[in-house]
Amino acid sequence: MHFSGGINRPPYEKTDGYLQTTEGCSHNHCLFCTYFKKQKFRKSTIEEIEADIKEIPQYFGTPKRIFLQGADGFAADYDVLMKTAELLHKYVPSVETISGYARIDNFYDKTEEQLRNMASVGFSDPYIGVESGDDVVLKRINKGYTSAQAREQLEKINACLSSSIF
Repeated sequence: MHFSGGINRPPYEKTDGYLQTTEGCSHNHCLFCTYFKKQKFRKSTIEEIEADIKEIPQYFGTPKRIFLQGADGFAADYDVLMKTAELLHKYVPSVETISGYARIDNFYDKTEEQLRNMASVGFSDPYIGVESGDDVVLKRINKGYTSAQAREQLEKINACLSSSIF
Protein backbone atom coordinates (compact mmCIF):
# COMPACT_ATOMS: atom_id res chain seq x y z
CA MET A 1 0.00 0.00 0.00
CA HIS A 2 1.12 3.56 -0.69
CA PHE A 3 1.72 5.49 2.54
CA SER A 4 3.95 8.52 2.68
CA GLY A 5 4.04 8.83 6.45
CA GLY A 6 2.73 7.40 9.66
CA ILE A 7 -0.87 6.36 10.07
CA ASN A 8 -2.90 9.02 11.83
CA ARG A 9 -6.48 8.32 12.88
CA PRO A 10 -8.63 8.60 15.99
CA PRO A 11 -8.31 5.61 18.37
CA TYR A 12 -11.95 4.63 17.87
CA GLU A 13 -11.24 4.12 14.15
CA LYS A 14 -8.73 1.36 15.02
CA THR A 15 -10.83 -1.48 13.58
CA ASP A 16 -11.39 0.30 10.27
CA GLY A 17 -9.43 -0.12 7.09
CA TYR A 18 -7.52 2.85 5.82
CA LEU A 19 -6.67 4.31 2.47
CA GLN A 20 -4.42 7.21 1.51
CA THR A 21 -6.10 9.72 -0.81
CA THR A 22 -3.79 12.61 0.04
CA GLU A 23 -0.36 13.05 1.56
CA GLY A 24 0.24 15.71 4.17
CA CYS A 25 -1.99 18.73 4.70
CA SER A 26 -3.25 21.10 2.03
CA HIS A 27 -2.88 24.05 4.41
CA ASN A 28 -0.01 22.99 6.69
CA HIS A 29 0.27 26.40 8.38
CA CYS A 30 -1.69 25.94 11.62
CA LEU A 31 0.58 27.03 14.45
CA PHE A 32 -0.46 24.24 16.82
CA CYS A 33 -0.11 21.28 14.45
CA THR A 34 3.11 19.31 14.06
CA TYR A 35 1.79 16.19 12.30
CA PHE A 36 2.61 17.02 8.69
CA LYS A 37 5.16 19.86 8.84
CA LYS A 38 7.86 17.90 7.01
CA GLN A 39 5.52 16.45 4.43
CA LYS A 40 4.61 18.15 1.16
CA PHE A 41 0.92 18.01 0.23
CA ARG A 42 0.01 15.79 -2.70
CA LYS A 43 -3.17 14.16 -3.95
CA SER A 44 -2.91 10.44 -4.66
CA THR A 45 -3.57 9.36 -8.22
CA ILE A 46 -6.57 7.20 -8.94
CA GLU A 47 -4.16 4.47 -10.04
CA GLU A 48 -2.46 4.50 -6.62
CA ILE A 49 -5.82 4.51 -4.89
CA GLU A 50 -7.11 1.58 -6.93
CA ALA A 51 -3.95 -0.46 -6.31
CA ASP A 52 -4.30 0.18 -2.57
CA ILE A 53 -8.00 -0.67 -2.55
CA LYS A 54 -7.22 -4.04 -4.11
CA GLU A 55 -4.88 -4.74 -1.16
CA ILE A 56 -7.36 -3.77 1.58
CA PRO A 57 -8.77 -7.30 2.05
CA GLN A 58 -5.23 -8.65 2.50
CA TYR A 59 -4.48 -6.17 5.29
CA PHE A 60 -7.88 -5.48 6.87
CA GLY A 61 -10.13 -8.39 5.98
CA THR A 62 -13.68 -7.18 5.42
CA PRO A 63 -13.88 -3.72 7.00
CA LYS A 64 -17.22 -1.95 7.21
CA ARG A 65 -15.57 1.44 7.34
CA ILE A 66 -12.61 3.03 5.57
CA PHE A 67 -10.71 5.93 7.09
CA LEU A 68 -9.00 8.16 4.53
CA GLN A 69 -5.39 8.93 5.37
CA GLY A 70 -3.69 12.30 5.04
CA ALA A 71 -4.56 15.41 7.00
CA ASP A 72 -7.49 16.08 4.73
CA GLY A 73 -8.54 13.16 2.58
CA PHE A 74 -11.59 15.15 1.51
CA ALA A 75 -9.26 17.56 -0.34
CA ALA A 76 -9.29 15.02 -3.15
CA ASP A 77 -11.37 16.16 -6.11
CA TYR A 78 -15.02 15.17 -6.17
CA ASP A 79 -14.57 12.86 -9.17
CA VAL A 80 -11.67 11.08 -7.48
CA LEU A 81 -13.66 10.62 -4.26
CA MET A 82 -16.64 9.22 -6.18
CA LYS A 83 -14.38 6.87 -8.17
CA THR A 84 -12.74 5.83 -4.89
CA ALA A 85 -16.14 4.89 -3.46
CA GLU A 86 -17.01 2.98 -6.62
CA LEU A 87 -13.75 1.02 -6.44
CA LEU A 88 -14.18 0.34 -2.72
CA HIS A 89 -17.64 -1.11 -3.29
CA LYS A 90 -16.31 -3.20 -6.19
CA TYR A 91 -13.23 -4.67 -4.47
CA VAL A 92 -14.26 -4.47 -0.81
CA PRO A 93 -18.05 -4.95 -0.78
CA SER A 94 -18.14 -5.02 3.03
CA VAL A 95 -17.45 -1.25 3.11
CA GLU A 96 -20.51 0.73 4.20
CA THR A 97 -19.00 4.09 5.16
CA ILE A 98 -15.96 6.20 4.30
CA SER A 99 -14.59 8.87 6.62
CA GLY A 100 -11.42 10.81 7.31
CA TYR A 101 -9.96 14.11 8.41
CA ALA A 102 -11.08 17.24 6.60
CA ARG A 103 -10.63 20.99 6.57
CA ILE A 104 -13.42 23.46 6.01
CA ASP A 105 -11.85 24.51 2.71
CA ASN A 106 -12.06 20.90 1.43
CA PHE A 107 -15.74 21.63 0.83
CA TYR A 108 -15.53 25.03 -0.93
CA ASP A 109 -15.45 23.37 -4.35
CA LYS A 110 -18.10 20.74 -3.62
CA THR A 111 -21.71 21.61 -4.42
CA GLU A 112 -24.70 20.55 -2.37
CA GLU A 113 -25.62 18.02 -5.05
CA GLN A 114 -22.10 16.59 -4.96
CA LEU A 115 -22.24 16.28 -1.16
CA ARG A 116 -25.56 14.45 -1.41
CA ASN A 117 -24.03 12.13 -4.02
CA MET A 118 -21.06 11.50 -1.74
CA ALA A 119 -23.35 10.63 1.15
CA SER A 120 -25.34 8.26 -1.07
CA VAL A 121 -22.21 6.18 -1.78
CA GLY A 122 -21.11 6.02 1.85
CA PHE A 123 -19.10 9.14 2.71
CA SER A 124 -19.95 10.12 6.26
CA ASP A 125 -18.74 11.80 9.42
CA PRO A 126 -15.71 13.79 8.27
CA TYR A 127 -13.52 14.85 11.18
CA ILE A 128 -13.41 18.60 10.63
CA GLY A 129 -10.97 20.48 12.82
CA VAL A 130 -12.62 23.86 13.21
CA GLU A 131 -10.78 24.51 16.52
CA SER A 132 -12.64 27.75 17.31
CA GLY A 133 -15.54 29.98 16.32
CA ASP A 134 -13.61 33.09 17.31
CA ASP A 135 -12.02 34.95 14.40
CA VAL A 136 -9.24 36.37 16.57
CA VAL A 137 -8.24 32.86 17.66
CA LEU A 138 -8.55 31.46 14.13
CA LYS A 139 -6.26 34.20 12.84
CA ARG A 140 -3.73 33.75 15.65
CA ILE A 141 -3.44 30.02 15.05
CA ASN A 142 -3.30 30.65 11.29
CA LYS A 143 -6.20 28.31 10.54
CA GLY A 144 -6.72 29.76 7.07
CA TYR A 145 -10.42 30.61 7.23
CA THR A 146 -12.87 32.70 9.23
CA SER A 147 -15.69 31.57 11.50
CA ALA A 148 -18.19 32.77 8.87
CA GLN A 149 -16.55 30.58 6.23
CA ALA A 150 -16.58 27.62 8.62
CA ARG A 151 -20.24 28.17 9.49
CA GLU A 152 -21.22 28.50 5.82
CA GLN A 153 -19.54 25.20 4.88
CA LEU A 154 -20.86 23.34 7.93
CA GLU A 155 -24.39 24.54 7.19
CA LYS A 156 -23.99 23.45 3.56
CA ILE A 157 -22.81 20.00 4.67
CA ASN A 158 -25.65 19.60 7.18
CA ALA A 159 -28.29 20.85 4.73
CA CYS A 160 -27.28 18.33 2.10
CA LEU A 161 -27.17 15.21 4.04
CA SER A 162 -30.14 13.49 5.58
CA SER A 163 -29.93 12.39 9.19
CA SER A 164 -26.75 14.44 9.61
CA ILE A 165 -24.81 11.52 8.12
CA PHE A 166 -22.06 13.74 6.84
